[in-house]
Amino acid sequence: MGDLINGIFLGGVYTTVALGLTLVFGVMRLVNLAHGELLVGGGFLAYSVMSWLGVDPLLALLLVVPAVMAIGYPLQRFVLNPLMPHGMEAPLVATFGLSVVAQMVFTLVYTSDAKSLSAPYGESSVAIAGEHVRSVFVIALAGAVLMVVGLHLALTRLRIGRALRAAAERPAVAATMGIDVAHVYALTFALAAGLSAVGGVIIGVAFSLTPTTGISWLLRGFTVIVLGGMGSVWGTLAGGILLGITQQLGASAFGPQYTDLVVFSLLVAVLVLRPRGLLGTRVGA
Repeated sequence: MGDLINGIFLGGVYTTVALGLTLVFGVMRLVNLAHGELLVGGGFLAYSVMSWLGVDPLLALLLVVPAVMAIGYPLQRFVLNPLMPHGMEAPLVATFGLSVVAQMVFTLVYTSDAKSLSAPYGESSVAIAGEHVRSVFVIALAGAVLMVVGLHLALTRLRIGRALRAAAERPAVAATMGIDVAHVYALTFALAAGLSAVGGVIIGVAFSLTPTTGISWLLRGFTVIVLGGMGSVWGTLAGGILLGITQQLGASAFGPQYTDLVVFSLLVAVLVLRPRGLLGTRVGA
C-alpha cells in the first residue's frame, strides 16, 4: 500500500514534467527535444531568483514562468515556425541543436555542479493513509491536477483554446478563418515552456539539477505521454500517475538500481501493444 500511495504522488511530479511536452505535440505535432532544457532552465532561473531575492521556490515561479514564456515565444515564432513547412525532421533537428546550446549555456553560467532548490517542504513528509509521503510530492500532485484542469478548461472554454484546437486539427482551414496560425503556435510553445518551468522547480526542490539532467527528464516525459496518449491532457495525468506507481513498485520488487529498466520496459510494452496510449491523441481531451 505504501508503494501505491507514494507512486500516486510521485506521479504528480511526472505530470508537471510532461504537460508542456503534451501541449506542444498535441497542437503542432512537434517533438520538442529541448523540453528537458526548458525544465532545467526553469529550475536554474528559480535558483537565481532565490539567490537574488531570498524567496521561496514556489514564489519564484511568479518571475520564472513569465521569463521562460518570453524565451519560448520567439524560439517558436522565429526559429521553429519557418522550419515546420519542411517536414518534421527540420524542427526536430533544430530542437536538438537548441538542447545542446542550452546545456553549454547552463554549464557556463551555473557550472556542472548539482544545484538544489532549498525549501522546508523539500525534505519534510506528511502522513496519508498511514504512510509518509514527501511534502513536495503532495504539492506536485495538487499542482499537476490544477494545471491539467486549468489547461483543459482553457482549451475547451476559452477563445484562445478554440483557436489552439483549430490550429491543431486543420491549420490550413484555421488560417482561412482568420486565425494567425504562426502566432497560435508560438503562443502554444510559450505556454508549454511556462508549464515546463513549474516542472523544473518541482524537480529542483525534490531532487537536484545539473546542466545535463534534462535528457533523463525528457525521456520520462516521453514515457508519460506515450502511456497516457500523445496529445491528451487528461492522459498526461493518468500516464504520470501510472509511471509513478510503476517506478515505486519496480524499485520495491527489484531494487532502486533497476528503476529505469522497469520504467522503460513499460514504455516499450505500451508502444508495442497500444501505440496510441491509454486515452487517445486528441488535444484537450
